[in-house]
Amino acid sequence: MEKKNYILLFLQIAAIAVSGVLGGDTTFALITALIGITFNFLVSMNIASGFLFGFVYAVCNGILAWQTNVYATFVFMIFMQAPMALYSLRKWHGKKKETEAIMKKMDRRELTSMVVGAIVLFVIMTGILSAINGAFNANVLFDTFFFVCSVTACIGLAACYKNAYIVNLGSGIGGTILWLYKAITMETGISMAVFFAIVALNSALAVQQQYGKSSRRAAVEFVEQGT
Repeated sequence: MEKKNYILLFLQIAAIAVSGVLGGDTTFALITALIGITFNFLVSMNIASGFLFGFVYAVCNGILAWQTNVYATFVFMIFMQAPMALYSLRKWHGKKKETEAIMKKMDRRELTSMVVGAIVLFVIMTGILSAINGAFNANVLFDTFFFVCSVTACIGLAACYKNAYIVNLGSGIGGTILWLYKAITMETGISMAVFFAIVALNSALAVQQQYGKSSRRAAVEFVEQGT
């Protein structure tokens, strides 16, 4: 990883730490956010070892979600994110080529299946959480949106689909809204909100990295073929 990336990671960690301290977050919530941003940044840079941080983050975030009544996030973190992080670590390390080179785009059938699956999952989880909470409210909506985007992105990254970075952008936005809501209603979680805002930023950079480089390579190949 280049020196400028270490500096960027340090700035992101510092931003979360400051927001957590000033916002009065619990030590556990702050540590969870710091582990999470390290995981997100490394994976966005196509560094497979980031999934080790991802496993620890998933367990910690699952506990935090349970403590703050964010039940869909709890289920996702403990039963999907944690095991998928270990699976992704093994799969990414098992490739002989660089991870960047093996990332691929979904074809039309795969993309349609992803969208339909996300819609069905959203409807099912909304019904389950509404029953648990006794009504459909903002907490259910934000929790479900974050859950669906996170599940879709998690599966996509494990399968080495670059489209997952776009979905992960939605997950970052959803997580930011969810934890801002928690920070307002429960007066805790501002560091998590800042974390997910940075996740959205990293995901946007990852999208540019994946698709921008592909576009530039295609342009270079086109020019070379014409010469």
